[in-house]
Amino acid sequence: MNMQVTRAEADNEPFHALEAEQALIAAVLHDNKAYGLVRGRIGPEHFFEHLHARLWEAIGEDIDAGREASYFSLVPRFRDDATMKELGGVRYISSLYLNVITTVNAPGYADKIVEAYRIREGRQLADELADAIDAGDMDQVSDIRKALSDIYDADRNNAPERRHIADVTDEVVGSLNDVFVSGVKPEDGAPCGSPTLTKCLGSWKRGCFYVLAGRPSMGKTTVGLSWMLRAARDSNVLLFSLEMSREQLARRALSDISYAAGEEIEYQSLETFDIDERQMERLCEAQRRFRGLRLQIDERAGLTVQQIRAAAAKEKQRLGVRGEKLDIVCIDHMGIMGVSDRYKGNPVNELAEISGALKVMAKELDCAVIALMQLNRGVESRDSKRPGLSDIRGSGAIEQDADVVMFVYREAYYLERQKSDDPIEEEERERKLERARHQVEIDIAKNRHGACRRMEFFCAMGCSAIRDISRRDPGQDL
Repeated sequence: MNMQVTRAEADNEPFHALEAEQALIAAVLHDNKAYGLVRGRIGPEHFFEHLHARLWEAIGEDIDAGREASYFSLVPRFRDDATMKELGGVRYISSLYLNVITTVNAPGYADKIVEAYRIREGRQLADELADAIDAGDMDQVSDIRKALSDIYDADRNNAPERRHIADVTDEVVGSLNDVFVSGVKPEDGAPCGSPTLTKCLGSWKRGCFYVLAGRPSMGKTTVGLSWMLRAARDSNVLLFSLEMSREQLARRALSDISYAAGEEIEYQSLETFDIDERQMERLCEAQRRFRGLRLQIDERAGLTVQQIRAAAAKEKQRLGVRGEKLDIVCIDHMGIMGVSDRYKGNPVNELAEISGALKVMAKELDCAVIALMQLNRGVESRDSKRPGLSDIRGSGAIEQDADVVMFVYREAYYLERQKSDDPIEEEERERKLERARHQVEIDIAKNRHGACRRMEFFCAMGCSAIRDISRRDPGQDL
């Protein structure tokens, strides 16, 4: 494809595959089915030309949302793009489309692009390795050598796409036999950090999409943050907080970790700086526990799925240089994520677009994706306030995409608001409230990998503290 090279730096950069980038974009624009041939093996981060990376991201956004990616879908987004104008405007997109060679060779184009990316990354790591050797930093030398090895792991990067069922069952039976003989089960995801949750889910499994839903004030953020803090002891967690600032989350986390029965430090006290000397000492002690956690927070509001995926892919790449993996991406919450213009104003289709894209993201990034979600008001009109799948707006999309759907429910919230003038009824209400005051229910309504069941946890909502019923002592918790 004899087309204009877009980056001036290409004259001085021998390791690129610009024509392959152009050919791949052209192939997918000509036939969107070609995208499926390369899904999972190439992402925006692999492109040398920044404009191509953004075009590829926009194409993926359209296709993942069930729309056709075409010249007409891209033009509105890139009409005023500065780089595009330098190339003659949106006619550059049409030139890609008109100069398509073949769609069948899309995997070949992708392989060339990724190979050039590996060479560039390898060269950069080699320079960093030389600097680390000169500095005598042997820990960094070890990390960089591991990252270089991963880049050129041919077996991993060239795994066959099709396998005979007999070959696959041979591997499964072989791995089962290894476990039977050794008695040691392999890790299949990130530890949940809670014995109760582990008993139900096993782990936060890679490639799986989890939904944690509930009405306002049920404690979605409290539960989600508490779980992520505990998962981050052994796993790399990236938390997107689209509603709360990182400082607000940090205050909740400090209140949670410093929690002890009879010595509560409510996060509201931290917001108003209303603490005494003893509490300050306990907060400083709690802060030391955070040093060992592997939790990153992104507080940008209104992010779209594609922006979240790009940020997560960048974090995965950063961790990969150190020989580590991205284990969990948590999003708080789905209802305030940015959506494409196509479905704006249609909440059902917005949800379907987001849930489908999050499921794809879990697969492509090979991590667990956990999304918090706010339920509609239908729950409030019923006598029983416990939510179910039918309370999710557009529940069909969630049931199809999510591997696990969980609901958060606190009976105490409703009991506190149901005072009665009848002395007998009021006495009964107070008895129920006393029993339920420190309880939160997590109801697994869908579980693709196991049984559905209801779990109870201890909660101190003012302290953002969630504990297994048998583990209220923070000394045993984190």
